[in-house]
Amino acid sequence: MSRTLVRALSAGTAAGLLAISLSACGGGNTASSSGDCKPAHSDLKTINQGELTVASYDYAPATILQGDNVTGMEGDLINEIAKLECVKVTVSTSGGAGAVIPSVQSKRVDIGSGNWLRTKERTKIVYMSTPLWSDPQAIVSTKGITSDDLEGKVVGSVAGNLWNDSLQKWLGDKFKIYQDDESIYGDLKAGRIDALVASSASAKYRFKDAPIEGAQVIDVKPNPNVPQFAAVGQVMLPSSLDNDALGKALDEDIKKLREDGTIKKILEKYGIDPSVGEPGAPSEL
Repeated sequence: MSRTLVRALSAGTAAGLLAISLSACGGGNTASSSGDCKPAHSDLKTINQGELTVASYDYAPATILQGDNVTGMEGDLINEIAKLECVKVTVSTSGGAGAVIPSVQSKRVDIGSGNWLRTKERTKIVYMSTPLWSDPQAIVSTKGITSDDLEGKVVGSVAGNLWNDSLQKWLGDKFKIYQDDESIYGDLKAGRIDALVASSASAKYRFKDAPIEGAQVIDVKPNPNVPQFAAVGQVMLPSSLDNDALGKALDEDIKKLREDGTIKKILEKYGIDPSVGEPGAPSEL
């Protein structure tokens, strides 16, 4: 689930974002047309009035894009936030993971989604919401490889992951960067890489529908070569540093949805241990 210090825009990313919209205030009505919907924060300012624009990509179970809908753990939570604020959700998907943080920074979208972790570096470039839940990282292989066994192995990771620079320095040309999950899991299945590093929840969820014979998901342990393995990350929703009011509104909405049991129900819906929904005080990797 976890991702970049700053994901670089891939070639062609800047060329128009694909927008898909879905109603998020009940029934078939948009929030702006629902007269009896009272927003939790009446002074909420978004790029387009009455809308919450979200940059996202397919990263199950955090985000699942299905036609005009975004579901998954974060997708469901964002839609619950939209209900509280009486806005509809518009999802920008073009550019994949690499477009999310840059889109937030450049104010093309209000928030980002897709398993973004709270890090010290990101405090400089985005407003990081209060944690949604914690997200253990894991080594995925068919050989029982652990985070202590990576030296000399061919190891893959998706572009922009938080630990990529550290792994590149440690493993050199044995480390391979992929642009998407389909490619990296395809190479693991074919034996072209020995292991990959990914969100534990994402890997386990993927293997429910697309198993790889003998695959094991082993949570990382602290390793001096990869400082990012020292602690469990906390997932957040990034928003613009220039829209502090939106960030604080998100914090309050997330707190409410945790307290009323909504986050617990969402995690259980996707087969995730609900205990991760109590991540503790905010921290940064």
